[in-house]
Amino acid sequence: MAISESQNIKILLVEDDKALAITISNLLRVKGYEVTHAGDGAMGIQKAFEILPDLILCDISMNEISGYDVFNVLKESSATAMIPFVFLTAKSEIKDIRFGMQLGADDYIVKPFEYDELLTSIATRLHKAEAHRKANEEKFIALSMISPYGIYIYQGNRFIETNPSLSATLGYSREELLNMGFEDIIARQDQPSAIEKINRCLRGFEKDIHIRFRAVHKDGHEINTELYGIEGLKVKGRTSLLGTLIVSKFDIVEDQDIEGITINEIEEFERAVDLLAGKRSYVSTELINKLIAVFRDNELVKEKAAEDVISFSERELEVLGLVCKGLSTKEIADKLFISSRTVEKHRANLMTKTDAKNIIEVIIYAVKHKLIDL
Repeated sequence: MAISESQNIKILLVEDDKALAITISNLLRVKGYEVTHAGDGAMGIQKAFEILPDLILCDISMNEISGYDVFNVLKESSATAMIPFVFLTAKSEIKDIRFGMQLGADDYIVKPFEYDELLTSIATRLHKAEAHRKANEEKFIALSMISPYGIYIYQGNRFIETNPSLSATLGYSREELLNMGFEDIIARQDQPSAIEKINRCLRGFEKDIHIRFRAVHKDGHEINTELYGIEGLKVKGRTSLLGTLIVSKFDIVEDQDIEGITINEIEEFERAVDLLAGKRSYVSTELINKLIAVFRDNELVKEKAAEDVISFSERELEVLGLVCKGLSTKEIADKLFISSRTVEKHRANLMTKTDAKNIIEVIIYAVKHKLIDL
C-alpha cells in the first residue's frame, strides 16, 4: 500500500513489549499510518472504543488481560466488531493458531516475523474491509432507493447522498440536492434552532436527533417535516450524519422526543444504518459482563484506577445503571418517568464529564471505579 493510500488510516497496536511496540510503531508511521499504542489489554480495549481504529494489531500473551480477552470484548460491540483484527504472538503451535482463527480473527502473525509480512497482512486486511464497506454501502443505497422515507447522508454542510423519496418530498432532483445543505431547505425562522442541533449531532455532542421544522419546497411553499439523524458514521473517510426526512403528521413545530417515531420505523432504519457502517454502540448484557470481568475483577486495572474519581449525580447514575442493563432510551424514560430527551441529556452529560466519545467509554469508567451496582 502506498503512503498516500495509508494516510489517515488509524492502527491500534496492543503490545506489552515496549521495544517491539516502538519498532512496529515507527515502521508503520514511516509508511504513513497513524499509530496508537496500548501497553496492555485493558488500555487496548479503552483505546479501541476511544479512537475506533481502522485495524487492530494485538499481542496474545499479555499479563492479566490476554489478546483473546481483548478480541472477545471488542467483538461483542457493534462499534468495534467489524474492525479487522490481527493477532501477534510468539506461539507457533498449530493449536494456538487454530484457536485464534476460530475466534474470528482476520489474521495471525507469528513472532519473530518479517516486516514485509506484517505490512502485507495489514494492506490485505484493510483492502478486504474497504471492499466489505463498499458492498454494504451499495446495499444501503439500493435499500434507500425503494424506501418510502426521504433518506440523506450529510457531510460538512452538504448532502452527499439522497434518495428518490427525499426528492419527491422537497421537489428537487438528486443532482440539485447534492449541491445544497440544510440551510437551503429549512425555513428561515426555524434555521437557528434546527441548524444548531444538526451541527451538534454532526460533531458528536448528540448520539442522535429527532427534530421538527418547516422545510421550503422548491416551488416555495412550506412543509412541516420531521428529521431523524444518527451521528458518527464514516462515509468516504469523513464523519457524516445519516437520517430520514419525512412529512410531519403534526402541525406544531417544536422539538419532539424520539418516541415520536414508531419502534418499527426506528428498527428498520437502524438496520439500514448498520448495513452501511455497523457503527452503533449497542450495549448488550454480554458486553457488560465482559467489561466487568476485564475492568473490575483484575488487580492490574485496580492499580491504575487510583486517579481522582469524577462525581455523577444520582439521576445520571440511575440512567447509566439502566443503560448497563441493556434498556433502550425509551425504556429508561418510561422506568424513570422522564422524557427520552431528558435521558439523552443525561447520557450526554456522562460523556462530557468523562471526556468520552461514546457511552461504552463511560461504562468502562464506571465499572473500573465501581460507581454502579451491577
